[in-house]
Amino acid sequence: MREANVRSPGEDMNNQLRIEPRLPSPSQYIQMRDEAGWGLVSEETASTCLAGSLYGACLYDQDTLIGFSRIVGDGALYFYIADVVISPAHKGKGLGALLMEAVMRHINTHAQTGATIALLPAPGLEHFYSQFGFTPCPNQLFGQGLSLVIGHTV
Repeated sequence: MREANVRSPGEDMNNQLRIEPRLPSPSQYIQMRDEAGWGLVSEETASTCLAGSLYGACLYDQDTLIGFSRIVGDGALYFYIADVVISPAHKGKGLGALLMEAVMRHINTHAQTGATIALLPAPGLEHFYSQFGFTPCPNQLFGQGLSLVIGHTV
């Protein structure tokens, strides 16, 4: 995927945003997770997470990283959208949709017939993801869905 120049709805026309098909650095990953309230991870954990990615998209406002998205999976039949993160200072401007569009372009290019694309949205964000074709579980194909977070109880 090539670099894309985009403008956010409601932003000044001179404020150029760009999406690059790449992953954040481990230090950027740690910082963005912390800003989003997802907790701190070590540099080693961040490096391991990023190394296991199939694809990433970074959103920049000039030279400042303001968001990123990331996919993990096998690259053919199973894709998991692991991260869609926007800096709190830039939330509510439609920028998450720009990252999801980049993610979905990659998936639509590589997914084979019958592929499963999954995500676990933060509470209240289900509607956001529905605009990209995601449906709640249970549904015709899947049961309720289960999750396990190591070190936490639900």
